[in-house]
Parts: sequence; structure tokens; C-alpha cells
Amino acid sequence: MKKLNRYLLSSAIKYLLIAQMAGISMFLVIEFFQHTDRFTESMQAFTMVTLYILLLLPYYFNLILPLAFLVSMLIVLILMIRGNEMIVARTSGISTLSLMKPFLGFSLVLILLSFLLAEWIVPLSANASNYIYQVKIRGEESHIFIKNDRIWFKRDNKICNIDYFDTKKDIIKGLTVLELGEDFAVVKRTDARQGIWKDGTWHFTGVAVRTFDQDGHIAKEEYPRISNIITEQPSVFKIVERNPEEMSYRELSRYISRLREDGHDVRRYLVDLYNKVAFPFINLIMVFAAFSVGLRYAKTRHVSKGIFSGILVGALYWFFHSVSLSLGYSEIFPPLFSAWFSNLLFIASGVIGIVTLRT
Repeated sequence: MKKLNRYLLSSAIKYLLIAQMAGISMFLVIEFFQHTDRFTESMQAFTMVTLYILLLLPYYFNLILPLAFLVSMLIVLILMIRGNEMIVARTSGISTLSLMKPFLGFSLVLILLSFLLAEWIVPLSANASNYIYQVKIRGEESHIFIKNDRIWFKRDNKICNIDYFDTKKDIIKGLTVLELGEDFAVVKRTDARQGIWKDGTWHFTGVAVRTFDQDGHIAKEEYPRISNIITEQPSVFKIVERNPEEMSYRELSRYISRLREDGHDVRRYLVDLYNKVAFPFINLIMVFAAFSVGLRYAKTRHVSKGIFSGILVGALYWFFHSVSLSLGYSEIFPPLFSAWFSNLLFIASGVIGIVTLRT
């Protein structure tokens, strides 16, 4: 059995590396053609775009890993069927569970690897690639800073503070703009409850404007709606305010705690938080999917069927997972359920598929 386990694992790892390289190469080629115009601008632009693409490698490696693992297992199983090795294994009394054990053990290693990548490597590389793309490639001005989880920036004689910026919906909550006089005293303060980016303009609601004269008198006026209190585009804030996908589990957890304390709705962020735990376990689910699908090709001799089946199963998983997350963001599904729904569905389907196999 030990020799069989080593054979299965060595074969799966070989095809896993090939599938990983093929998948990553495909995504990098897509990124290359998306930025072809930048490559030809200058040598510096070529260097920056190349560095940007290289920094995306950890993200794509982690993204493709479950699908590549599934394809590699399907290829191994079909090659065993084609070489009559599966028949030998069955006649020797080796059960489906015994064949699955080395893959199950290896999937736990991949779960740990995926979680470590998502926790330590991907956030750093994603943050660096985002900065290079926004500042070095697109030429966005990096004058935005974060302190105590709040966004600060200065324009002319105005100092602006954003309490919370939703990177997905392009919504600002809690804007304060301080206008300074020549002696650096505050002469005007504008507060807005919420701002929405629409048709190339910020539209703010719940606006209060206070003016301060030299005698210390304060005048206050309130407006239901005002546009263009600030003119910065959302992409400027995204240089420093990262998407939840670009945060580690710990960073996102701290961010959610801060939003909770400030009274913001955190349910959509809880979906991303729970998904960071659920995502690595796809590697375990792929083992059940591979044996449920692969062992049904009892008469096939075409490895291409295994590759096609793997891509099809992976596409189905991503479809259900994306729909489930969307329902979680829309608050139709509870956050925890939306993050784990696809995992539960596919592991149940895999177990049923294996149990109903004719051996």
C-alpha cells in the first residue's frame, strides 16, 4: 500500500504542477494583452507592467490550485483505468476509500498552503500590485493616507477625512472637510452623512455646513443634497483602501470590529471573512469530486475527458459559489451559510456519487 500511495501522490503532484503552470500561464497571457499598450510606452513602463504581472502570481497560484488538483487527480484515475491498473487494484481488494486516502492527506497539505498564501503572501503582493497599477502605471496621485483606519487627504487649503469607504459600491460614509484660512485657522467645516459616486460625480446627502468668523461666531446650515464636495475619483481612494479580498483574515477581522464599533453594517464583510476560511477547503472537496466523476469513466481511454470533466466541475463550483456569495452580499443568505453553501453542496454530491459507484 505504501508503494501504491507514493505512486499515486507522485503522479498527482506531477500533473498538478503541469496544470498549475498551464493555468497561471493562461492568466498571465490575458494580463499581458490587457496591458499591451503600456508595454510599448517606455522601458520604465515595460518594467512596471512586468513587475505588476509578476506580483499577481501568488493570487493566481492560490486561485487555480483547487482546479489544478482536481484535473491532476482525474488524469491519474483515467490513466489507471486505461492501463488496467484500476482492475488490478480492485481484484487485489483495494477499496475506493483506500485509493482516496493519499489524496485526502495531500489535500490537507494544500489546505494549509492555501490558507498561508491567503493570510501572508497574497495580501502583500496584491497591495503592491495595486499600488504599482494605480500609481506607477496609471499615474494616479498617491496623496491619500490612512490613520486609525480612516482616510485622510489634503487639497489646497482643505483637509478631508473619510470615516468609511466601500470599495465595492463606491460609497462614502462619514465625510468631514475642514477649510483653513491664511492663518491656518478653521473657517469652514462641512460634514456629510453619505456620498454615492454616480455619473462621474459625488452626490452627498445629510450635509451640514458650519462657518466660523473671526469673532468666534458659528453659523450652521443644513442641506438634504450637495454634489462635488470633493472631486477625487473612487480609484484614488482604492490605492490605500484595500478590497476585503486583498486583506488577510486577521486584517479583515480587525476592520469588521472597527466598523461594528462605529455602527456600520458589516454583513457583506462577514461573507468575505467566512469565505477566507471556506475557500482553502475546496481542495478537500475536489478529492470527492474527482473520485465521484473519474471512476465513472470505466471504459474511457481519453485523458482529455478527464481534463474537460475537471474544468466543467470547477466551472460549476465557481458558478454556485459566486451565486451563493452574491446572495450573501444581498443579505438573502446568512454570511456563514453563503460562504460554505457550495462546499457543503459539492461534498454531499461527491459522497453520494462515490457511494453509488459500482465496484
